[in-house]
Amino acid sequence: MTAIPVSGGVPAAAPVAVAQRIAAALTGSPWFWILFVAFAFAFPIVRSLKRPLPETPPVLGVLPTFALRDQYGKPVTDASLRGTLVLAEFVSADRLSGRPTPLAELQKRVRNTGQALRLVSFVDQTPGAPPLADLAAHAGAVAPRWTLAGGDLAPVEAAIRKAAGGRADVPLYGYFLLADAHGRVRRVEPPTRDNVDQIMRDIGLLANMEGL
Repeated sequence: MTAIPVSGGVPAAAPVAVAQRIAAALTGSPWFWILFVAFAFAFPIVRSLKRPLPETPPVLGVLPTFALRDQYGKPVTDASLRGTLVLAEFVSADRLSGRPTPLAELQKRVRNTGQALRLVSFVDQTPGAPPLADLAAHAGAVAPRWTLAGGDLAPVEAAIRKAAGGRADVPLYGYFLLADAHGRVRRVEPPTRDNVDQIMRDIGLLANMEGL
């Protein structure tokens, strides 16, 4: 007669039942849910801490001492620009009285920065140029959000150009300048699609780091 093998041990369904009992015991424990919630909150925090922070733009120099006038005839100085980020352009009166400048086109992109960012147009006023008030009205510039600063820009341009490592006799017409809340110059460059996007990222980074 052929022997029929008999399997020994626990039936196959037993491990499943044991696993279900363990799961029920764990989920029924308040400590399980405390640890679960703690891990759920801690995991993204740990991941963010391990993620390298983006580098801030280098300090190229500081804003030079200057005294100009805005569209309302009020003084605009290097000291009055401290405390907020400053995104400035160097522009002629003719350009302001014509088509929108690059800074004007950026207004919508920076509207969510609130009081953390101030826009400034350093206006080269040649003899016979329209008053700043007329230029501001044409461009839609309203201080303190957007300030037109006119006067003798030659020493300002020379000092900024020198601070940025360039020749002091090269005009900055058409250039953007980004300064932090301490008056330190972070960028001096002509606006292009790529570096405007980078400037926008730098504005957000500096605003967060400086608590603006």
